[in-house]
Amino acid sequence: MKEYRLFVQTMYDRSVGFYETYGVAVFDDGEMSRVVRDVSVERDKVEALVARFNREHLEPEHLGQAIEEFLFDFEVT
Repeated sequence: MKEYRLFVQTMYDRSVGFYETYGVAVFDDGEMSRVVRDVSVERDKVEALVARFNREHLEPEHLGQAIEEFLFDFEVT
């Protein structure tokens, strides 16, 4: 069974220092099979996106396109 989870990473930028960024990880039978890093620094938006992917049973081959649409529209319904 596929499951999407929040992926948290600490990054560093000289202009802002350390910060947390959030991505999307795909788990297949409990093993991480794919991760898209640094989607947004807004945790709540990425959590909502992950919840939507799980609710809609998004196929992993559509993950890139779904994240691209999220970044273009920057809203989660």
